[in-house]
Amino acid sequence: MSFDIISSFRIFTVFQISLICIFLLFNPQRKSKKNILLALFIGSKAAFVTDLLLIQYASFIPQQLLFLVCIGSSFQFLLGPSIYFLMGVLIGKDIVFSRRHLLHLLPFVLHLAFMVVLYHSQGSAAQRVLLQQGFPFSAPWSIIVGFAFYVHFTIYGIAALMVLTQRNSTLYAYTSQSFERNIRFLKFLIIDFIVVWGVNVATWFVPVGASFWYGLQFLTAFNIFFIANTIVYEGLKFPATFHLPAEPKPKYEKNLLSDEERNGYARKLTTFMESNKPYLNPTLSLTDLAERVGLPGYVISQVLNTTFNQNFYDFINSYRVSESKRLMVEPNSEEKTILEILYQSGFNSKSVYNSAFRKSTGMTPSDYRKKLQFTLRTNVETLAS
Repeated sequence: MSFDIISSFRIFTVFQISLICIFLLFNPQRKSKKNILLALFIGSKAAFVTDLLLIQYASFIPQQLLFLVCIGSSFQFLLGPSIYFLMGVLIGKDIVFSRRHLLHLLPFVLHLAFMVVLYHSQGSAAQRVLLQQGFPFSAPWSIIVGFAFYVHFTIYGIAALMVLTQRNSTLYAYTSQSFERNIRFLKFLIIDFIVVWGVNVATWFVPVGASFWYGLQFLTAFNIFFIANTIVYEGLKFPATFHLPAEPKPKYEKNLLSDEERNGYARKLTTFMESNKPYLNPTLSLTDLAERVGLPGYVISQVLNTTFNQNFYDFINSYRVSESKRLMVEPNSEEKTILEILYQSGFNSKSVYNSAFRKSTGMTPSDYRKKLQFTLRTNVETLAS
């Protein structure tokens, strides 16, 4: 039995995804809904790829193991619900699964029952014959089912992206810049699957040559392989992708500080920020700041919310915005790009920088800079005249 390059990609991808799922489900945060849903998402894709391999090499499968074929394809109907709920959990929605959520499993159950009737209820000899005849891809309904897979995932994928769009105005009030990168990574997964899968669906209705079809199959297999490696890279370089820290709960609700205490802590915090500029560290967290200032995290959180009327990241980003404004008026500042300024200010994301700057000034950094330069030139010309 020999494997072509497409099969090799698929085999290695299934192996990789299996290891990732084990990591997600058995790491210290194995009970995390985030990890379970992410494992379900990528595991479902691995199950489908496994089914493709089993069908392709069915002639080498022992008669008594043919029942393993035509199971994994049903898991495609779990991709949509898993990514939709994963997005909801990541943006902080308190999702408590109940019986009504079982309705999301209905397409999966119906397809599995469909395969049981047409394939699994047959004897092993009949199953062998069906597979030799190209089942299930040779069946007249295969295109309809495949199209249903695509439409099902696309609906859930768009719904997941809409959830993020609707929450965009408040999302970063409770999150960090690294959180935004994690969200971008998962949005990339959704859009990538919709586009690549859509191209495959299009070939069912538009006649294409054998070489084009083989090339598309290669690109699809490589794409899944690439996604698996991207997840591994994300997990190794940015562990927070798989276990994002929860926003600290306001422990001060039952331990309110007096006005005098709050004002004293506020002065201490402000003095420290201005003297030490900890906000220049792009990975600064509430825990880091608390350790450096010498105050409990919940005290800083209470002071920020009750005295400054800001959450931690708004507070830090306000200093970063002020720093970027200062850099814009330095001598030879026109030689610096906006990207250089945002990194020197402590930001590590252009979108977060633009959002924070616009929130503070009502303008984008570029527009603010143009207005600033125009004002400076006008003042110079006025003095010269």
